[in-house]
Amino acid sequence: MKKREVWLDALRIVSAFLVIVNHTNSQVFQGSDPAQLTWWLSILWYALCKVAVPVFVMVSGACLLGRADSYGKCLWRFGRIVLALVVFSYLYFLHDAWVYYGLWPRAVDLQAFFTLVWQQKITDSFWYLYFYAALMLMLPLLQRLSLTMRGHDALYLMGLCFGIDALWPLLTRILPGLALPSYFDAPLFTSWIGLFFAGWQIRSMRGRAYCMPALLLFIASLAASVLSLHMHYVPGEKYWAFMDDRMHPGFWTILAAIALMVLARGLSDRPLSPKAQRVWSELGGCAFGVYLLQDWLIAQSEARLFVPLQSILPAFPAVIVWEIAVFGVALAAAFVMRRIPLLKKIV
Repeated sequence: MKKREVWLDALRIVSAFLVIVNHTNSQVFQGSDPAQLTWWLSILWYALCKVAVPVFVMVSGACLLGRADSYGKCLWRFGRIVLALVVFSYLYFLHDAWVYYGLWPRAVDLQAFFTLVWQQKITDSFWYLYFYAALMLMLPLLQRLSLTMRGHDALYLMGLCFGIDALWPLLTRILPGLALPSYFDAPLFTSWIGLFFAGWQIRSMRGRAYCMPALLLFIASLAASVLSLHMHYVPGEKYWAFMDDRMHPGFWTILAAIALMVLARGLSDRPLSPKAQRVWSELGGCAFGVYLLQDWLIAQSEARLFVPLQSILPAFPAVIVWEIAVFGVALAAAFVMRRIPLLKKIV
């Protein structure tokens, strides 16, 4: 069996859970204000969950860079993501047809289905599949770029990516006059490319000397995110919107994600028993399936579970119980899907 690095599997499954948090938690702080402890706890939980997608991208970079796969293999990865997008979009499509249109007439309307998938997305969280498919198309060139890097090349690339796409926009929030000229365009240097290469660099780190600095950076970054959200708070307005720009993750979110991965890498030097390694490997292998199912499970369980929970628990504990329940069901379903021959190749 090919050896797996269980610290990467641990990051995968933690990130899958944080995706669920990201899609359930906001209504708690929307229903409260900074005068309440619930608001601060929920906002901290929200700031933490925003690291989920950056960590997913870094884990991919850790696994895929530093080598040159054939173009055929890279295109197979692209095809797998597209296949997952089509198959699971169709399952969501069938459910919507059953609820709103009448199942059989809508189920065979493939033109409506493919038009919907091509022009937008079948469910909110599937934006990531479109983004990741495009990243896989770029992978052969990114792999070959990583093999040519020497010295501080990767650090320079990450500095450009994070500086142009994350740090400078943060500065312009404080000093609008610093906004870059409209003709200054560097499309190659996006935060996602920086994160992809950051994961590869972090994987090569050794020892636990970075653990304490990483932990302090993680805490400081979360604190900065919470304070930023507090500064933007305006009753009745979507004050958290600046952290919801999916294609441009915030600077503090990027730092928190990097710190979390460095911390996980440092702690990975601690030996695990073979049984623990198998458990984490299995959990990590289920992460993609959890992500694919969680939107549907959230929609199905909100009225059935979260609303009743609010009648017996405060909002913040209620949402945590709801998130854990959704995660548990999604994890069990993903475990089963990985044992179905027609599904295990894509989940």
